[in-house]
Formats: sequence, C-alpha cells, structure tokens
Amino acid sequence: MANKRDEPGHKDRFRSHPHKKTSGSHRLKQKDLVMRIFFMFEEEYEKQDVESIWNIKIPIERIKDYLKDTCDVNYRSNLWVYTQLKRYEEELGVRLFKKETADNSDNGEFYLSIYDRMLKFYQKQHLYVSKKIKVANAVYDKIKNDVNAQPEKERRIKILLGAGSTIYHLANIIADKSWYDPIHYSIYTHNLGSLKRLLEPSVNYNTIEVFTPSGKVDPVTYTIIGDPDFLCNAGAFDYIAMGTSYVFKGELFVESKQESNIKRAILKEAEGTKLLILTKHEFTDKKPEGLNPYGYLSDYNYVVVPRISTSNEIRKKYDKVFETYRNIFEPEILHWNYSIFK
Repeated sequence: MANKRDEPGHKDRFRSHPHKKTSGSHRLKQKDLVMRIFFMFEEEYEKQDVESIWNIKIPIERIKDYLKDTCDVNYRSNLWVYTQLKRYEEELGVRLFKKETADNSDNGEFYLSIYDRMLKFYQKQHLYVSKKIKVANAVYDKIKNDVNAQPEKERRIKILLGAGSTIYHLANIIADKSWYDPIHYSIYTHNLGSLKRLLEPSVNYNTIEVFTPSGKVDPVTYTIIGDPDFLCNAGAFDYIAMGTSYVFKGELFVESKQESNIKRAILKEAEGTKLLILTKHEFTDKKPEGLNPYGYLSDYNYVVVPRISTSNEIRKKYDKVFETYRNIFEPEILHWNYSIFK
C-alpha cells in the first residue's frame, strides 16, 4: 500500500520551488524528480521557438545536469533516472513521458519528451504547474483582499470549485492556509482532486466545510458526474472558480461531454462572481475537433492568467492569440505573477 505522503493528491506534491536546491540530498523522491523534470520542460518551452511543449526533446544528460544545478543531486546512471520515472507512472497508472533512443545509444543516451496524449486528471496535473500555482494564488489573493476590504462582513466565503487540475491548486492553497487564515469557507465541488485535498487530516475542518453532489465518478476527468442542480441551486456563491481546456474565438470547450453540460448549467444558472482561471495555453487559433462550446469568455466576471518573465524575445502562439482578446478585457489587478481582467 502506498505511503500517504506519496499519494497523488497529497499536499507536498508540486509545492517545492523549481530552483530551490536541496543540498545534501543524495536522491530525490520520485514525485520530486518528476516535478523538477516537468519544470525543466516548461522552462525550455518558454525559451524555444516551438509550437507546443510536446515538441520539446531533451537529452537525458542535460536533464541530469539540470537536476545537479537546481537540486544539488548528482545522478550517474541514465537508466536509474528513467526507471524512477517509470515506477512513478506505474504508481499513478498514467503515462507522462516518452523515451526516444539517441544515435549513440550504445552509451545509454536517450531523449525524453512529454507524452502528448494527456487527457486524464493525473496527467494534466503535472503540466504547467508553475503557471497554475500563480493563477491559483491570484484567486486566493483576490478573495482575501475582497474580504479585508469589507471588515464588517462575516468572514465566511461560499465558493464553488469547478473541475480540472488548475482548480486543484486553489483548493491546495485554501487547505494549506486553513490553520491561520481568518476566512472560513463553505466549499461546493464535484472536483475529486480538490475534494480529496480538502478532506486530508492536515486540514483544519473548523474553518472549512465541504459539500459535494452525488453521482457517478468519471475516472478520466476525476469528477463526480451527477445532477448539476445541486451546484446550481445551492444559493448565491461569493465566488465560482472554473477552468477550461480550450478558448477559441471567445468560445469555451472541454473534452468531456458530461463535464461540458455541467459547466454550461453552472454558467447559466449558478449565481455568483464567476472567475475563469487559465494558464494561457488554453487559447488556440484552431477550433477543437468534435467538441461543442459550452459557454463564452463573456460569461465570466473575471479572467485570471499568469504573467511570465522571460529574457528571450520569443512570443508564444498562446500569447499572440490571447492578445487578440485584450480589447474586451479591462485590467483589474496587474501583479508581477498574474493578471486579473474583468
């Protein structure tokens, strides 16, 4: 049986800073090793003139050099590193990486790339983590600032957390701060990743209460698929935080038809301030094949995106597409880590 601290939803996952060295550590735990490598791919993608992160191939020797520089850990065996990654994949039951043999494979050389068919929650949870943390912090900061601006108001926030791995990081922050945050939360969610995190023994249950609908569990999206009336007719929310998979010409899409129906119902029927939380990678100039839109950017009161600081002059496609929407956005908060538009 897996140790509690090694479970996919545990609070220690995805929490370390990508450049914080772990001096004196001989080997990284599997989850930390995977996290560091995903951070490296994210950094390489921002620096290279490629269309997507799936186009990045990194020699294993460069990965070992990166780990030595950022974590002060020296890996000698290429095979040992790859074996740890495979064991982690087997533990989660999903594929995360692809291995491609190099020309000088006699020396054990190979390239690593990210698996390009990421549809499941536990796959997507590893992508663009630094950006997801930025936008999750943005929403938390907004909630805290709004509450502080109304000191006479009762500090109990009623919030609906939608599906998706980006929303998980907001739940993670709320859970982390539950022992010293003066805000109390009534949280409604069908997001099993968020639900699992909020119900861990380390959470202060005196400040967080969680409500969830009944229904069938979708193992791909890691959500409870049930009657959306439970979420839509629960009374007015202070905040409704949601993500999406694609934004095309102002329309919003997700891969799951059932989740699309739930999102459509929430947008039309649920009452509250609606926030769309994005990494910017959702913006595309190609309509997603076989999918129907469930809503529009204009359905939201706020759109939250990360701000990326890079020294290179390469403009990514998602940034170019995002810029085409700037005329419909009005800046609310411009932080060095994120932007909130209304």
